[in-house]
Parts: sequence; C-alpha cells; structure tokens
Amino acid sequence: MNSPIALEDALEKIRMLKNNYYFRRESEDITLIDSIGRELSETIFANSISPEFDIAAMDGFAFNCEDKFPLKIMGKVFAGDNLLRIKRGEALAITTGALLPEGANAVLKIEDADVKNDILFGNTLPEWKNVFIKGSDYREGDMIFERHHRIMPQSTALLYSLGIEKVSVYKKLRTGIISTGTEIHNGTIKNTNAVLIQGFMNELGCESTFIGTVPDDYEETKKMLLDSCEKYDIVFSTGGVSVGERDYISDIIKEIGELVFHKVAIRPGKPLAVGIVKDKPVFGLPGKPTGAFAALEMVLRSYFTNIPRATCELIINEDIVLDEKGFDYILFMKIKENSANTMGYKNSGMKLFDKKYETGIISSSPRSTVVDGYVVTDRDIKKGEAVKINLFS
Repeated sequence: MNSPIALEDALEKIRMLKNNYYFRRESEDITLIDSIGRELSETIFANSISPEFDIAAMDGFAFNCEDKFPLKIMGKVFAGDNLLRIKRGEALAITTGALLPEGANAVLKIEDADVKNDILFGNTLPEWKNVFIKGSDYREGDMIFERHHRIMPQSTALLYSLGIEKVSVYKKLRTGIISTGTEIHNGTIKNTNAVLIQGFMNELGCESTFIGTVPDDYEETKKMLLDSCEKYDIVFSTGGVSVGERDYISDIIKEIGELVFHKVAIRPGKPLAVGIVKDKPVFGLPGKPTGAFAALEMVLRSYFTNIPRATCELIINEDIVLDEKGFDYILFMKIKENSANTMGYKNSGMKLFDKKYETGIISSSPRSTVVDGYVVTDRDIKKGEAVKINLFS
C-alpha cells in the first residue's frame, strides 16, 4: 500500500501541474467592470504619463525651497485651476490636488505655517517635499500589469486612468463534476459534495457543471471520466478514492492516464487522487464531505489561486489530542469571545468527542466546516495555547 505524501510535496506537485495546464486557455475581451477576479492574458504598458504635472500632495503653501523665510503670499490656487507662476521670494496658498505653480518645488503644510499679514513664516524643506511629482506614478512605456495578473477593483481604476475600457483576459476555467457511488446514484445519500465543489469553483471565478452520478461500476465510471475530459478543462470526481473494494478512481486514472499522486498526509482529506487524463487535470476527492472540503482547501485551492488566507492568533479553548502522528490535522474553528473553539468539542456547540480528535467522525459532518477558519497542526495542543487561525472571511 502506497504511503501518503507530505502536504508540502503535494502542493509542489500541484504547482507543477498548474505551470503546465492552468493558462492553456483562450482569451476574450471584456469590460473593466466585468473583469474583477479574472486574469490578464496580456501585459499592460502605460501609453501616457501620470501625473501630467507636479501636484500638491497637501494643503499648504507652494514655494521655492531655496528661498529664505519670510515669503510674500501672492494669492491662492485650487484643484482645477490653471497653472500659475511665482517668482523668487513669493508663495501661493495651495490645496491638495492643485497644480504646483511654476517656480515652486515644495509645499509647506498648512499646520507648519505661520502667516502674519500675508507674510509666510516656516521651516526649510527639501526639494519636492509634499509634491506628487510629474511622471512619478508612471511614464509612457512603463509596465503596469504583467500577464496573469488577477484583476482587483483597484486594478480597474488604474486601467481606466490609462484610457483602457476593455481588457483581454483568459476565459473562465470550465470544471466538470462527477459523483461516484451507488448510494449517491440511487439517492440514498444526498449529493452534498457536488454542491460544495460548485460553490468552491464559483468563489474562485470558474465555471462549474455537474455532469452526473455513476454507480460503483468500473467501466461506467471510466467511460464517464473519459467523456468528461473531452469537454472540460478540469474534471472533479467525488468518492471512490480510498482503499475499498469498489474504490476505482485511482486505478482508472492509472489505466487511462497518469496518476500524479494518491493520498496526502492530511486529516481529514487524506484519500485525494490527482492525475492527468486526455491531457486534462483530474482531481479525485474523498467521498466524506468534510474530507472533500479539506482536500479542496488545503491542496487544490493552490491550483486556482496563490492568494493565502488571512490569519489571526487566538487562544484555543480545549486540549487537542491527535489520533496518529505523521499527519497535518485540520481543526475547524469557531471564534467566540476572542477564543478559538474546535468543532467536535463541547465549546463549539457540536459535541462529537471528548479529548481525542476523531477524524473519521469529523470527516462525515458537513456542519463541522461551517466555521470562521481552521488551524493546521501536527502535534497535540494544550488548552490556553495560542494558535494561528486561517480565516475564511
């Protein structure tokens, strides 16, 4: 029996798979508003300069920093006014965003100024202090975004400032989902994993399609997998990846493609199979709902995004005793009154066990993943210890 690979090794294999397959997609042109979360399929260069003029970055007084105080205040310039000019020994009151007058090279902040009868007193400043210098944001020819950049709302604002209203992005990944198992196929058990995967894919900006269910039959499962790999960029399957008599997925992948790895040293989520069929990535998830979610979150999410989860550090509210060493355990956490409460223990509101963390029970509980975040540990934890929580929001 093959031993599970370490989480770090699994993530490295996913990274290599992503390098080979992730951006093998066609492009399309879409509006900036529709581009949020999409990835650029071309590098963007500036075709203009920003700002076009030197601009005051503070409310205050524009002057030449080589002049000695006191200076004579000659008037005031506002944002939107035409470009003015001052002579040596003069200053102009100026508002944030106004064009810096010709002859000026610094702005004295209003709170640092002392004005008496239109005469300005202040401290010496270095050149360009409190000035947004012409061309300092970007100049023509500067690279603004590299190809593959994931577009954020602030990205669209910068693109619009360049005069760009449409961008070329990769088409959304088309993911297909197969649910295996006679108990799923005949409706004995609700197919929660298909809904889970579709939600996960939608959150990551992919198109997701539920292909259908298939009973525990080797040839039927193989045919559905082969057909699906013809139509989709990525195919997910659920169930059939453990070591049972009717767990066929890893054997099917080996027969018709390449099995990249099978089983990862995480709990829950261990029986994960990753392979390539018809030159398409195939991700075989565990059948137990929490195991499927853990495999998605801990391993497969890295295929779709490099953005890490936000984290916080809190005190844990119970003793955690691991069932078996040599694994990374995912402990799902609810945050209450500034402390971390592990799902499955009494403080979480769902008591499934006492001291030992029983992965088999957690794996079967969809409710245990509806939490604020999770902790990853490979050792026992004492109540009152500080733990790092990966946050879902």
